Amino acid sequence: MNDTEQAPAHSAAPGVEGTGVTVDEATATALAQLGAERHEVVVDVISRGGARPAPGEYLSSSAARVRVSRLDDHTARGRDLLGSLLEAMEIPARVSVRRGTSPRAGEAEAPLILEVSGDDLGLLIGWRGETLRALQTTLNLMMGDDHAEGQGGRLILDVERYRARREDQVRELAQRLAERVRVSGERYTLDPMHAYERRIIHLTLQDDPGVRTESSGQEPARRVVIHPTGSSQGGLAARPERGRGRW
Repeated sequence: MNDTEQAPAHSAAPGVEGTGVTVDEATATALAQLGAERHEVVVDVISRGGARPAPGEYLSSSAARVRVSRLDDHTARGRDLLGSLLEAMEIPARVSVRRGTSPRAGEAEAPLILEVSGDDLGLLIGWRGETLRALQTTLNLMMGDDHAEGQGGRLILDVERYRARREDQVRELAQRLAERVRVSGERYTLDPMHAYERRIIHLTLQDDPGVRTESSGQEPARRVVIHPTGSSQGGLAARPERGRGRW
């Protein structure tokens, strides 16, 4: 793994945990402890809990648990700016903040993501997410973050969880191709991918003892190569999967 599109470590924001019968109740409890309003925080759901206890019973380990942390000023300003930008574009949408599913290199917690939701937002995604990436770049330039992608405090955008679904697809692709490489004993070169997609491939396979990954080439034709680390397990030889590295 030799891609460098990774963010440096940032300290985790302080937060409090709350419990309740439901996630909403647990969130309200944590907000009261923190002395904050819902729009000032990000809520990480630890457990969604189970059924409401019968009268006289205590909340058990099946209770809903959340961790509530204040938004840092940078993310809050980006959320408000994105909302204003969408309003100026006359696109009715809501902007909220959620936490990603996995930490980036050097970070203890998954990054915060500005989530845009609403109706008929396909125009904000564009072909293969090109419009979404352009919107993310525009927002970061407006925020003054004009450094290289993936470094510093750049904001991450998602529209109707398109990015989350894409990441799941890339992880599945990585696991499928890793199995093919282990069986065939032959390396596999994917089609060119965007930086964050290559990073997902590297992170997904970094603990797989049967393969190793590296990136080769120059942008925009930079691609991931999956190499076997042991002898072939036998089976059919790998066939090219042209067009499966990107969608």
